[in-house]
Amino acid sequence: MTTLVLPRRWRVPGWGLCLVVALLAELTYFTLTTRHFAGQGTGMLDLSEQFAPTGVLALGLGVVILTGSIDLSAGANASLAAVLAGMALNKGYGLLVAILLAIVVAIAFGLFNGLVVAMLGIDSLLVTLATQFILTSIATSVAGASPPFGFPAGFQLIGQGAVDYLPIDLVVFLVIGLIVILVVNYTSLGRSIVLVGYNRRAADYTGIASRRTLVAVFTMSGAAAGVAGVLLAAYYNSAQPDIGTDLLLPAITAVVLGGVDIFGGRGRIGEVILAVFLLGYLGQGMLIEGDSSLSVTMVTGLVLIGALVVKFSIERSSSQLLAARLNRLRGRPPGRSGQGRPAEPTQPEEPG
Repeated sequence: MTTLVLPRRWRVPGWGLCLVVALLAELTYFTLTTRHFAGQGTGMLDLSEQFAPTGVLALGLGVVILTGSIDLSAGANASLAAVLAGMALNKGYGLLVAILLAIVVAIAFGLFNGLVVAMLGIDSLLVTLATQFILTSIATSVAGASPPFGFPAGFQLIGQGAVDYLPIDLVVFLVIGLIVILVVNYTSLGRSIVLVGYNRRAADYTGIASRRTLVAVFTMSGAAAGVAGVLLAAYYNSAQPDIGTDLLLPAITAVVLGGVDIFGGRGRIGEVILAVFLLGYLGQGMLIEGDSSLSVTMVTGLVLIGALVVKFSIERSSSQLLAARLNRLRGRPPGRSGQGRPAEPTQPEEPG
């Protein structure tokens, strides 16, 4: 009997398939039960403007968490980027100058985080927690008593405009997502990120520059925070000094729900993108139904716990089955190591 085996690049990862099914079920439910959710096919696209900045922030956090680190300053960094872009626009600087200023400053603070974590060996949790306070203070001071608002129409298009019904900020999110996937999957930096997260000491022994890798991922997180801040300011047409703070926990939730191991070394950026859509549409659908933001937060927490229970159960069953099959291949009796038919050992899962 001939068995058809698909090439590896065409195989759908198990957890990714679960996320796709959950997302389709969620969209179907809200389309059938909520009057203005679908909007003749464009409503769901319009709703993505609400969570695209969170998705961009999650992409930066995803690469940091893949190394086993964390960046708690990402939300505050996005807030400062939004304030700087708004202040530059209100002072008469051009659109490009304002955007570049915001992103460059956010990159600089991301680089600072990376250098302190990598060179001084201080835990990233402590470093980025301190940086979060610093960034929040700077953003509040720069914004002053009258935070910037009322930006030019060209800037507002970034957060509110669309190209053939496709929101511009959604396009930005997907393009950045594609870039991050390519970097993690197909570059030496991506391999270094995964190996450093899996075992930093072993990575050092194999000649991987782990310090340089840590600096790179925190710099990438800073860049993502800068873009997220620009999108937030453009969407809301204002830049409050805490505008990005509320994005941090949803972004981390999306990374974890997307299957990235919080201790590093395992995860796929593509599944993080699916998790962003899953959580984003869940929150927007509930708000349209009339539920409060507190209810959305509670349901999001329950979804995360339930999803992690399912994910860990699947991984445990898969690892036990693989161990049983390997033992059978070695000629051990099945009663000692579980049941299962012989099969070729599988390769370690690829991130991204």
